[in-house]
Amino acid sequence: MPGAHLRSLAADGRLVVIGLQDGLDARLNLAEIVFKRVSVHGTTLRTRSKEQKAAFVAEVQEHVWPMIGSGAVRLVIDRAVPLAEAAEGHPLMEAAAATPARFCW
Repeated sequence: MPGAHLRSLAADGRLVVIGLQDGLDARLNLAEIVFKRVSVHGTTLRTRSKEQKAAFVAEVQEHVWPMIGSGAVRLVIDRAVPLAEAAEGHPLMEAAAATPARFCW
């Protein structure tokens, strides 16, 4: 999965990894990082205080949601699965090689 994310970045882009939902190991093409001058940042919210988590949410609301609302950033949703069928949809998420997200409703 990281390879698809790296290929989607522009020169001087940033890859931000929050948490480890895809597991502990990932293969990265270092040439893509070096030649595009990409910076990779990693963090987790699990170890953060409630105040830090609240600040993160506030930053997302202020800076990210407006970009989604304006269309400057587009969410890519492969498919939506009703919550009642979440167990059947879980293997789809585990098999996601290049699809960024799936949502249950």
